[in-house]
Amino acid sequence: MRNALNQSSLLPFSVTTLAEKNSAHVADGLNVLAAIGFASKARVLDECRPVFNVGLPLLTGDEYTELWSSLTPVTYGKHASITWSENGTVLFGHLLLEEADFPDLRVASETAYRHVFELLQVSGYSCLLRMWNYFPAITMQQGELNRYQTFCLGRQDALDVHGNFAYAPPAATAIGTQQAGLQLYFIAAKQAGMQLENPRQTSAFLYPRQYGPVSPAFSRATVKDWGQGKHVYISGTTSIVGHETLHIGDPSAQLEETLRNLEALLGHGDATLGLPIRVVRSLTQLKVYVHDQASLPVIQSHLENYLAGSCTAVLYLQGDVCRAELMVEVEGIYA
Repeated sequence: MRNALNQSSLLPFSVTTLAEKNSAHVADGLNVLAAIGFASKARVLDECRPVFNVGLPLLTGDEYTELWSSLTPVTYGKHASITWSENGTVLFGHLLLEEADFPDLRVASETAYRHVFELLQVSGYSCLLRMWNYFPAITMQQGELNRYQTFCLGRQDALDVHGNFAYAPPAATAIGTQQAGLQLYFIAAKQAGMQLENPRQTSAFLYPRQYGPVSPAFSRATVKDWGQGKHVYISGTTSIVGHETLHIGDPSAQLEETLRNLEALLGHGDATLGLPIRVVRSLTQLKVYVHDQASLPVIQSHLENYLAGSCTAVLYLQGDVCRAELMVEVEGIYA
């Protein structure tokens, strides 16, 4: 345990969940890469630093701020729509676009990702490790496509110009909100992380065409070796085996299948990449996106029993998964 603690103290940043409502106040400390709150509406809280609210309300009574803190001094800046921070080793970026300023979601998505790729090119942090994508009405049908499929088209438009993740796509989450605004945040490094796929699931970038004209561009997880130790960034994970949704209409069974997927991912990662953790209970944090608030009690009870005795922080958020039949999605981080 002593070696693990010493190792973690040398890593370029850490992520902690604080029982604090005011993320702007938390970010007044030194060496803050980002401070993230959770509310019904996405909001920029600091024009000069990545301090913001994600447009997803917490479903439990507690207030939390997610604090990304650096071991070393942090520099802040702006590029196009992005407010960013960096500490010489990792870059954190955030943007919030008003969809009404664009002809459609595809153009908004392309613009957001074009700004991201431009920043990576000029900053020297060329390798995305982890992406979060939030926008409203994610499963709403608009013509032949739903909005998630349209978002993926816009992302692919940017990739076609700026490179197709030749080194491996990053881990990512895409969740639907209840309020307007296309919100992205991300971390990037100067060297790529290691892509990790799940033996129980078809890789998202290999999904058949029935799920849209372009495949989602993300890995099931990214493992980053910083030299002094490793971080693990796990994408949004659901009750999908192969590429098919299981347990439709049963949120408890969908959570159980999701946990099996997470355990399989970590087991495979430990066997192939040598992870610093082997089980879900060892993750720093889980975010649980719940489609229907009425299913929260059964989901929360099931997960609390599963995690009994662990120190994993769990945030339950109101959010829509990218398939309408999915009722719960879970992401994780070890940082």
